[in-house]
Amino acid sequence: MCSGAGSDIFVPDKTNLTYLGTVMPMTSQLREKLDAQIPVIGTWNTLSAPLATEVMALAGFDFQIIDLEHGPFGLGQIHQHVSACNGGGSCALLVRIPANEAWMALQALDQGAQGIVVPHISDEHAAADLATAIRYHPDGCRGFSPFTKAGGFTNRNGHDHAARCNASVVGVAIVESLGGLSVAGEIAGVPGIDVVYFGAYDISQALGHPGEPKHPAVIEAIADGVERVRSAGCCAGGFVPQNRDDVIWLLELGMGFVTYDVDSSILFREVAETTKWFDAETQG
Repeated sequence: MCSGAGSDIFVPDKTNLTYLGTVMPMTSQLREKLDAQIPVIGTWNTLSAPLATEVMALAGFDFQIIDLEHGPFGLGQIHQHVSACNGGGSCALLVRIPANEAWMALQALDQGAQGIVVPHISDEHAAADLATAIRYHPDGCRGFSPFTKAGGFTNRNGHDHAARCNASVVGVAIVESLGGLSVAGEIAGVPGIDVVYFGAYDISQALGHPGEPKHPAVIEAIADGVERVRSAGCCAGGFVPQNRDDVIWLLELGMGFVTYDVDSSILFREVAETTKWFDAETQG
């Protein structure tokens, strides 16, 4: 470690580079688990509360997905949740952007997000657009600036910035249509797609069973898609399990990317169950 007025400010080690108190992972534990085919568990983050993000990171989730499609977030808030996750240990912050737009992905990544989740991926071309948008040359076309949270706010180590980000970023393609479902294996085979996530509610609607993600026809269709995704060497995810039995069911189905519930639902369920018990105990 260097110190003193004339010394370098950053402190390299085997896993991180630190600039002025900002830690940027050289490798991502989420990335490492996915590469090793170790199942991971996280949640959907919709409350737009950085302290809640930090609590869930400290509690042990592998990842959280900031939901810009359905949550009350603004692009300028992402860095707050990145810092909250960094303060909570090894929890990776991913961002679901509303559309497959490179500028949206760039905004999230430059603020320190470790991955991008994109809805409505319907074919290999859309998947390739996602994969290239989140990586620098030679693997993609992400716009370059080291003067960001992701870059440590300085160009002192700009030559390593691209390689570091390319090595750690995670790309998640959400399949939500019958067209996407039919080519799930091809989407999984696109270089740079790390997870194919099956949007069970939208697929249930596409199959004529809206609001019934556990309808036998829906489960059969998704199970077939999971098999094709895994055959392509990619990780699969889907559904929103709300208890341990459902998590086990998804693992048995072959899903390794588990999105356990939603932050608002976790909070609501805990309070509702406690108040129901309390009323029964105190009011007979």
